[in-house]
Amino acid sequence: MNANDRRNEYYLSVLSVLVILCVLTVSVGGCTSLRKKFTRKKKEKTNEQAFIPVLDPVDYPAPSVSPEERYRYHYSLWKVWQRDLVQKIDSKGSDKNQKYLLGQIIVQLGEMKKWVTEARQKEFSEAIGEWNAILAMYERPAALRSSFSLKRKVEASAKQIRDQLNPETMKEFLAGGQ
Repeated sequence: MNANDRRNEYYLSVLSVLVILCVLTVSVGGCTSLRKKFTRKKKEKTNEQAFIPVLDPVDYPAPSVSPEERYRYHYSLWKVWQRDLVQKIDSKGSDKNQKYLLGQIIVQLGEMKKWVTEARQKEFSEAIGEWNAILAMYERPAALRSSFSLKRKVEASAKQIRDQLNPETMKEFLAGGQ
């Protein structure tokens, strides 16, 4: 036998002794400590305060926001959505994003419409119709759609809303809404 065979035989015997010791340790010790570790114990009840229902609820007054403030809020949102749409048209943003912005513009116009008297709601219906027509332009493929004419229609409609439906000119036509 050469030296390598003796060394391999020695390592094999040491390894087998270690394996036998591990098996004996586990078999003698058993799995009781392992079972204890994974056994679910019932929680002990502590003497914390029990749930006490509220018998007299507090009625808070409804937030008082004037129709003018609501109209101004939706008008400012409309301006932001409209500005973003013009930027997306200029930068040739995705159609999906532009359609979303148009949808938000229409939603804000609908919210503004809720806060004006019936005498001026017709103007909002016409404006919403114009924006829906702009949205319908997106039914055509992008290659057949002129971004210049689209932008021109958006800016013309926006100018009309800024001139006729801004909060300063609509002050006297604001109602309670809804």
